[in-house]
Amino acid sequence: MGKTEVKSSTIAMKTFKAKCLMLFFVLGIIASNIADAQRNPQAKRYMRNYPSIFQAWNAIENRPNEGELHRIARHDLIFHDPYSLLRIPWNISEQQPYQGIATDLSPNQLNVARERKEKLLSLNPHLLLLVEIRCRDGKYLSRKNEAQVENWWDVGFYPPDSPYWLRDKNGEPVIGWGEDTNGDGTIDENDTVLSYLIDFTNPEVQNLIADQAVALNASGLFDGIMLDWWNEDGATSAIGVNDWSDTILTRAAELEARLSILHKIRSQVDDDFLILVNANTRQIPKSAPYVNGIFMECYKREYTKGYSLDQILQIEETLLWAEQHLREPRINCLEGWRVVTDYMGDLDTRVAERNSEKNRRWMRMITTLSLTHSDGYVLFGDDNAIPVPDHLHNWYDFWDADLGQPIQEKAVQYRDVAGLFIREFENGWAVYNRSDAARTITFDEPVIAVSRSKRYSRHEIPDFDGEIFLKTDKN
Repeated sequence: MGKTEVKSSTIAMKTFKAKCLMLFFVLGIIASNIADAQRNPQAKRYMRNYPSIFQAWNAIENRPNEGELHRIARHDLIFHDPYSLLRIPWNISEQQPYQGIATDLSPNQLNVARERKEKLLSLNPHLLLLVEIRCRDGKYLSRKNEAQVENWWDVGFYPPDSPYWLRDKNGEPVIGWGEDTNGDGTIDENDTVLSYLIDFTNPEVQNLIADQAVALNASGLFDGIMLDWWNEDGATSAIGVNDWSDTILTRAAELEARLSILHKIRSQVDDDFLILVNANTRQIPKSAPYVNGIFMECYKREYTKGYSLDQILQIEETLLWAEQHLREPRINCLEGWRVVTDYMGDLDTRVAERNSEKNRRWMRMITTLSLTHSDGYVLFGDDNAIPVPDHLHNWYDFWDADLGQPIQEKAVQYRDVAGLFIREFENGWAVYNRSDAARTITFDEPVIAVSRSKRYSRHEIPDFDGEIFLKTDKN
């Protein structure tokens, strides 16, 4: 009996010391974050609570009674064109209507933009606004079609005969991206939303891209830029939108051009000007010194299915790499795509499908993967395959949970169970499970499972799912 008492006392003392050390560790992290914010007021913009949701171009569709600004401000980061963000276009005119060669913002709309930004930041002081600068493809119109536009500003990105367009062996511009607007299952010239390849290896194109970034930085309106189609592993200039059997440019030529663009931008903008690139689930080591974040647009081959385990493992690996190797401050953005049942679904159908139990489970998994493996942003939206504009999404109540700041390192396994991850935050825990089995998580005191509003000390999480648990007092 005496031995047992001594042993229990020793264990209790060790437990007390461990808890004290953990408390000091947590307080140290919080104090460090506060000190950073005091030294650099801009750092306050990044000290948001989690989960932290971003918007990729297109908006929330299931909050029709909320105003546009309130829907935008639910997110902590958004990238889009400058007009969609702050109602300020590039400085084009009837004499020079091409957005691709405009290198400053419209001076007539500066006050409008400032007022709109002020309203947005009053709703969410952590909101970051990034402008997409087109570098790989853009809207193209022939001279004949250009002459028939109703409004002078509806012309292409560049003049039709511009050397900035990338052309095939016959000298014709090449479709690089599009929406299947007619719903026939393929993208071709019969669709109405098409983008044509840009020759970003052209030094003049690179200078225009850099000049636009410099103008955005100088305006004081935007926090950075987003560059799409970023790839260090291969070329993106396919000979046809549906034909990747060959490319017009080589991988080496494209990579050299991309790095040149980054260097030209970074050498002319402020140190805290953000650069986000869409590298999907690929790592980009050569771009890392210039880039603050990867937009991880997580492609999947079949819109009727979710992600495989191999795809999820690749997402984890790249996200952790980006959290360790990219330029600070880091703004990694993870987007998962939903399972689609009705390819041609209307608004009501899309909203309902996103809210199915299957898709809510995928949403929880992608959200908690982000929470346990990064300090970044997350989104769960439509699969790009369907004909409507990409990245439309629902707002989920799950995202309204307030976890506060993270106080534990990333990618920690729960009780050494492979594929089961937990991370503590000021106000609770995020748990993500891809361990190939349902798992029970046990806490010292009752906690609330956000998705089920259940308050217990033991909670089961299915495989390929996740949960947010909020701390509660004893009352």
